Amino acid sequence: MRGGPKDAAGQKLTQRTGRQAPAGAQQHPYGAHPYYQQGQAPEVAEPMSRADGAGAPPPPLQWQLPLELRDAASNKLLLPSRAALYALLSLPLLLWAGAVGAGCLHWEAELPDGASRRDFEHPLIWFDRHVFRVWGSLLPLPPLFIRIAAVRLRRRPPPGGTALRRRATLAVQAAQLYSIILVVRLALYAGHVALQRHAGLFLVSDHLLLAASVVACYQSELVLAFSDAYKAELLARHDPGAGVAQVAAVSALVGGVFLLVALYGDMYCTARWYHHPGENLAALGLGAAVFQLPVLVWLLRQARVAPA
Repeated sequence: MRGGPKDAAGQKLTQRTGRQAPAGAQQHPYGAHPYYQQGQAPEVAEPMSRADGAGAPPPPLQWQLPLELRDAASNKLLLPSRAALYALLSLPLLLWAGAVGAGCLHWEAELPDGASRRDFEHPLIWFDRHVFRVWGSLLPLPPLFIRIAAVRLRRRPPPGGTALRRRATLAVQAAQLYSIILVVRLALYAGHVALQRHAGLFLVSDHLLLAASVVACYQSELVLAFSDAYKAELLARHDPGAGVAQVAAVSALVGGVFLLVALYGDMYCTARWYHHPGENLAALGLGAAVFQLPVLVWLLRQARVAPA
């Protein structure tokens, strides 16, 4: 095939460009490039070597603190000793089992003075009607919200001090755990109600099963609030707002204790006057297996003890 005028012009341009290039220079397929004309490769800066730390920027001030203080400023579950951990884990469960067990031992087939279950009022009926039945599984949320709000209370660090960013102990994980417990408890309640309606089976006390889930959540909040209070004590010299956070954490801890005491008393009355001991013990065992034991294992895995 014969080339046209454009092919001839292209050949002349190529010949003219080749004649203009200096002798010994390597031809670039798309024209002469300065680096190729000089016979040099592009200069690329070498990465900074930090093997010996030379030239590396200094670490943040928070990283220069001891490991104990860094853990105290994090969301880790930090406790002063194993004894404190085991006491916080075992005491709520022992009191819970003791309250339900005592109610079973004092069980009365008939209510006092021949009253009906609807008309009978035990000493803690106000708590049962206006607090426990209304809020139920949402009761552990106020201590959690108090702990989260407490770490947001900040003050400016002193001159030359180190600003630490405090975080509530396992706040996100605890909220997720309580949500799972709520969903599982509702599923168990719906299944038990279906068995009652269609098969006439009354296997467990729904009231005690709900209380078992609340006890599991409050057991977790007691441990986490104690951890927040302890970490605020460790950070007192480095964080001006640690004192306020510690007071808030202790308030959540004390409030949880009072609510648990009221719940134990309410469930004692429930086990004594409203449900058969078989239903009470079944709820006690099911609640321990489904709610309290998983929370106990989770807390044991997350817990860290400060070095002596």
